[in-house]
Amino acid sequence: MHSIDQPNSALPNSTGSSPAPTPGASERKSAALWTAFILGLFGINLGIAGIALALAVGDPSFRPLPDYSNRAVDWQVHKDRLQESERLGWQARFDRSSEPAGIRVVVEDSDGKAVSGATGTLLAYHLTRVAENRRVALTESLGEPGVYFAALEIDREGKWQVALELSTPSGQRFIAERTIDWSLR
Repeated sequence: MHSIDQPNSALPNSTGSSPAPTPGASERKSAALWTAFILGLFGINLGIAGIALALAVGDPSFRPLPDYSNRAVDWQVHKDRLQESERLGWQARFDRSSEPAGIRVVVEDSDGKAVSGATGTLLAYHLTRVAENRRVALTESLGEPGVYFAALEIDREGKWQVALELSTPSGQRFIAERTIDWSLR
């Protein structure tokens, strides 16, 4: 006969199933679940950041201004050149040309006379497409002194930044910068 104080190893388990899981296995399962949850949140965050980065890098309006680093370093030099150009008293007028397509530039001195025989370049870009900036050489019109042409098609409506640089045979330098609203009609 068996005593009540001693368990009988021959008797089956009271639940009738296998032994209960150990407390350590349950904790490991919980830790794995929470680790997977946290790593999943990190993955979602990195995925969203990757998409945002791809959209920002692929956007053509998200670019620095042309030659920004050199202009930032030489800011005072550029400012001095603008002041020298203002002292000359020259005026530049920029018009859109449809035939041929481009930009027509009229340059006059302080007396209103045409500035002829100069060489130079024109830089132009739409303010929402800075990465698509274009710099071209100016050609003077044969029939009109002081009228220069830049073969840059104005293919987008809105505000454009233009920068003119001219040098005369006598050594005078003239620069002009404008923001112009060219609406396509």
